[in-house]
Amino acid sequence: MRYYKLLFISLWVLALSYFFWSSSTEKIKNLDIAKVVNFNDINFAGEKTPMDNQHYFNREKLVKELSISRFNVYQFVLYHKREPLYFKTIEKKLRDAWIPDDFKYLAVAESWLKNDALSDSNAGGIWQFIPETGSRYWLKINEKIDERYNFEKETDAAIGYFKKLYRDFNNWTLVAAAYNRWENWIKRALDDQKVTSYYDLYLNEETSRYVFRILAIKYLMENRYKIFDESELWDRFEAPKTKIIEVWRIDDLKSWSNQKWYIYANIKQLNWWIIWDSLPDWKWEMKVFDY
Repeated sequence: MRYYKLLFISLWVLALSYFFWSSSTEKIKNLDIAKVVNFNDINFAGEKTPMDNQHYFNREKLVKELSISRFNVYQFVLYHKREPLYFKTIEKKLRDAWIPDDFKYLAVAESWLKNDALSDSNAGGIWQFIPETGSRYWLKINEKIDERYNFEKETDAAIGYFKKLYRDFNNWTLVAAAYNRWENWIKRALDDQKVTSYYDLYLNEETSRYVFRILAIKYLMENRYKIFDESELWDRFEAPKTKIIEVWRIDDLKSWSNQKWYIYANIKQLNWWIIWDSLPDWKWEMKVFDY
C-alpha cells in the first residue's frame, strides 16, 4: 500500500512539473519577438542601429539573432547563471578605461562567459584571444602557462586591444567588428566599398552577424524577465570569496597544495592559466579561496 502511495505521489509531481514546463515553453514559443522589441531603441555603445529603408536587412538580421538566442534557452541559462562571476569585474575595468559598457557583451558572444573556452582556431579564454594577439598584449603563453585563461589579465588585454582599435576607427561598432574579423580586413572593406559605417558594409557571414548577435545578447540580458519565464532562469552562481597570493617557483603543484593545505582541484580551477603542474622562476599571482 505504501509503495502505491509513493508511486502516486511521484507521478503527480512529475505531471505537475511537466505542466509548468510545457506552459513556460508554450509561452516562449508563442512570443513574437518582432512585436516585443522596440527597434528604435536598439543601439550598440550609443550608436543607434539604423532600421530605415536603406537598411532594410538590419531588422531581419536582428530578429534572426534574437530568435536563435531566445530559443536556445539552455545556452542563455548558462550565461545568465555565469554573469555574476565575471560582469562586475568587466564593468569596472571598462568604466575605468572609458570604454562603453556594452563591450561586456562581447565576452558573452565570444565564449558564453566560459573562462576555459578553447575554439577550433586555438582562440582561448573568455575573450577568445589567439596566441599571437595575446602575446602582443603582454600575456604569457607557452607550454607551461597560458594567461589567456587568467580572466583578469585577459580582460586587461582585451581593453588594450579595444583602445588600439578605437584609435584606428574612431567608432565603437567598427571596433567590435574588427575585434571579430581583424582590423586590416575591416579597413580594406571600408576602403573598397567607399563607406564609413559597419551597417553599410557587405561582409563575410560571421562578421556580418557578429554585431547583431551582440545586440541580441544585450537585449535579452537586459529584458530577460520579459522574454523568458522566470522559472527557467533559476538562481545564478555566486562568485566565491577569493584572495590573491604571491608565489615564486613551484616544482610540483600537487605537493605544494598539500603543504599549504589547499585542495589541488580548487587551485587548478581557480587558476586555469597554470597548464603544467609547475611554475618557473617568476613572481606569480595565484587565486585561492579566502575562507
